[in-house]
Amino acid sequence: MALSMRQTCKVMSDRLKQQASERGSGSMDAGWDVLTSYRTSSAFLGTAMLRRPWGIGVDPQRNSALHVILAGSCWLRLAGRDDPICLSSGDAVLVTSGIGHALSDPPDAAIVPIRNALAGAPSREPAPDATTLLCAKYQLDEAAPHRMMSVMPPLIHLTAQQVEGNEPLRLALQLLRVEAQGRRNEADVIASRLLDSALVLLLRAWMDVQPAGSGNWFGALSDPAIARALRLIHEQPQDAWTVAALADRVLLSRATFARRFTRLVGEPPLAYVARWRMNLAAKALRETGRSIDEIARAVGYESGPAFSKAFSRVYGRSPGRYRSGSAS
Repeated sequence: MALSMRQTCKVMSDRLKQQASERGSGSMDAGWDVLTSYRTSSAFLGTAMLRRPWGIGVDPQRNSALHVILAGSCWLRLAGRDDPICLSSGDAVLVTSGIGHALSDPPDAAIVPIRNALAGAPSREPAPDATTLLCAKYQLDEAAPHRMMSVMPPLIHLTAQQVEGNEPLRLALQLLRVEAQGRRNEADVIASRLLDSALVLLLRAWMDVQPAGSGNWFGALSDPAIARALRLIHEQPQDAWTVAALADRVLLSRATFARRFTRLVGEPPLAYVARWRMNLAAKALRETGRSIDEIARAVGYESGPAFSKAFSRVYGRSPGRYRSGSAS
């Protein structure tokens, strides 16, 4: 018998508590602390039943997109990649910010904007040649830049088997589907909060299936010392970090820390510090009216000229020109 929304919420909550108890105070707590700050500020949510041939596209922008294949199958094509990816019923994909992409069947079908495809009420009658999609476009809360965005891969893909084997994620996606099919307002706060939960659970599920020691930031979160170093860098970018200072704070020798950080994160500690500072600075230039000197100090530079030189080296233009270009 199908569960009501209230029953589903309770099952998901109970399962999360059980998993938290099983995890105890282990190393993944560091990753969970980071993921819980993942918040959406706006979201567009909808479902569509699409009969072959069909194609929908999401233009490159600051939005990210979540797609769940509720029934049928289709092809996903990312901008800049030649080979399409086959998605099957039950698969879930997260395409991160700024990546243009299209879903279609067949792969070369004509493409229309995603809002056009999701505008009408979806048919409840199954069709043998149809694919049913749950799609969400969202932006993160812009009150502060999110620490994961600069290091997330362009695509996170969980298969139907992986989704089905993760009960909290499966239930969260089920709630999203119910809300999307019965929504009264696309900007409904309920949809945004459900999406928050689904995104956190999807990211955690993806982290859980990554090979041990994989060279990415998510894999690094499973190491308590490296996770703490990342939190220090994210929360205090203005500090004069050195490899020795970071190693001291996480109770490792300088050599051990540098070697482990580079292996897990994929770049040396100070390279990561510099890249994170530039990411914060670029976001502040785009989205705030703070002066260049204020931004420079906030990301650890004592003078505006030194910051401008470093920023220009990374982005190919001065902070002022970058800001002007973002505003146009």
